[in-house]
Amino acid sequence: MTAPSLHEQQLHDCPECNTALVGRYCHECGEKPPDPHDLTLKHFFHHGLHELTHVDSKIFRTLRMLIGSPGALTADYLAGRKQRYVLPLRLFLVVFALNFFLYTRPGVALYDIRFILSASPQGKGLEARFEHSAEKRHITKDELFKQLNEHWQHNVSLFQLGDVFFFAVFLAMVNRRRYFGEHLIFSLHVLSFSFLFGSVTWLYYARFGFRQNYYLLAISLAVLLLYLWRAVSKVYATTGGGALLRALFLVFGLELSRMFFISFTMIVAMIQTLRPH
Repeated sequence: MTAPSLHEQQLHDCPECNTALVGRYCHECGEKPPDPHDLTLKHFFHHGLHELTHVDSKIFRTLRMLIGSPGALTADYLAGRKQRYVLPLRLFLVVFALNFFLYTRPGVALYDIRFILSASPQGKGLEARFEHSAEKRHITKDELFKQLNEHWQHNVSLFQLGDVFFFAVFLAMVNRRRYFGEHLIFSLHVLSFSFLFGSVTWLYYARFGFRQNYYLLAISLAVLLLYLWRAVSKVYATTGGGALLRALFLVFGLELSRMFFISFTMIVAMIQTLRPH
């Protein structure tokens, strides 16, 4: 069936929800009825330029608030000021995707069993067990590691919101008078900042190699502590020593949630890789 031309259409009902139209936009769902002007070349370029500049300004405004004003994004969202910023979940998913892409690059791969084995005191013993498992499957150790890493990275993508939920539980422990959804929004923003900062530190690892650096670790923890101290004050109306104590607890909670997330996804990947076929 051929769709009628917009020149021939005379709409009296909303094409989206079938509500009787009153004015230029549907008062029920907000849909704008089609108009011949919408398909002109002039409108196409004008609309495209508007979308590009609008999205860019929203992204830069969101990132500026996320980095320069800890807690302000959450406070604005909970106050109902949502349209001017990228939504919390979308922001988290984009920043997480960037972080995940960087830390799966060769040479700086966090989600790589070889890195875990090299950093662990029991690494040689575990590596011998993996080699034995590879022999039983008639494959090389490197092929087994490749399969395990593929499972691990898939699990990280699948369970990426586990970090958010786990940290929100810590937030609920120190701020019990708030809805859990409020903690989830704050958790999304804090983890967005954490992953964004991690993407910056990736530049160091890309230049000097992916190995433990206690100075960089101390700087990262100090940055997170200062960030959470300011953010907690703004979101939960806590000041002074109380805010600092909560920030210290939340830094511990954030690091614990990251360790749990990495360990959980790795263990699931090991089970998936080493289970009998």
